[in-house]
Amino acid sequence: MVDKIIRLNLMSFPRPLNVAQFYPALSTYSVEQPFSLDDFRDAVGHFFDKNPLFSKCHLIEREFESPEEFPIGSFQGIVLDEYPNYYDGFLLMSVRYKSNPNIQGIFTAFPMSMQDGFRCFQFHQALMSTMKAGEDRFRIAEVIAELQLQTADMDQYLPARKPSVDEGETVRLMPWTVRETVEPAVKLGSFLDTVKAEFQRRSSENLLVMKNASYAAGLPFGNHLVFLFVPREVVDRSSGSQIRDYYKELAVAAEKKVAELETPEDFARAGAEVFPWIGTHPRRFGVNNYGDVSRFDGSDFLPDKGTLVQYQWHMPYMVSRGAAEEGSGMYMTITINGKALHFLTQRR
Repeated sequence: MVDKIIRLNLMSFPRPLNVAQFYPALSTYSVEQPFSLDDFRDAVGHFFDKNPLFSKCHLIEREFESPEEFPIGSFQGIVLDEYPNYYDGFLLMSVRYKSNPNIQGIFTAFPMSMQDGFRCFQFHQALMSTMKAGEDRFRIAEVIAELQLQTADMDQYLPARKPSVDEGETVRLMPWTVRETVEPAVKLGSFLDTVKAEFQRRSSENLLVMKNASYAAGLPFGNHLVFLFVPREVVDRSSGSQIRDYYKELAVAAEKKVAELETPEDFARAGAEVFPWIGTHPRRFGVNNYGDVSRFDGSDFLPDKGTLVQYQWHMPYMVSRGAAEEGSGMYMTITINGKALHFLTQRR
């Protein structure tokens, strides 16, 4: 299943890559001393060992006056300004702040077809762990062997490595803003009650749940998402817990369909249908919930050398531009040590 869901997502996005498909994200750490660019270079080298999707990245370091000088709304501009060869791997940036030398940021921009948001989060944490330990904590080859992944033919599914022009090519500012809040963590059912209230407030018609279809927790690469729709009539009559049960049943059905795919032609055909199919669901309100990720916060060893305090991200323009339409939106959340960090889009 892991093999197949990765292959399907590789074939679901337009080919070749364009900048509208990149997924920017920032992990912020409390550190006793920031890491050097050489530390980053040595650590990320382990990520490429036996990795069937990535062989190199564009590595840079940038310093800002303060975290307020690098808000989530500027992330796409960074991709445009700092990553001229956006079609060749991914962007990895060490982030420093003059106002606080004890903060270290890891910023990345991965193509979504090759790396979903949760795997991006895992990459950040494995990179920090590798830098702290001074040894490979990605374990790419080991995890591939443990999961019995078939990677020998994966290259034929990869998107073309050349630039292409797209309507999102020069978009620096997303057509929405993000309202960030931090609240005490709650159970999933209660969270979905909040989502339901926002869904109804916007008069949305379809709840789009972006769910992880693979629980290969140790695998820090690949896109493992499935897209699930809960119609308005189900949302209206259901509690948060009932909404969860409904989309879990949808996920089982979706995974059965993916399991039936065998040939490259099967994956190409199924992949080409994904985004047109999403487009048939108007007034979409998207939910992207990473859940409780406290076990990845870096406090398990050498916490003074790096402990996660915040994670920020937004969907690529290609996926999230619909969030600015009437009756639409996107709610992203992640829980770290009892604090739920919420990111809710608002139309500009």
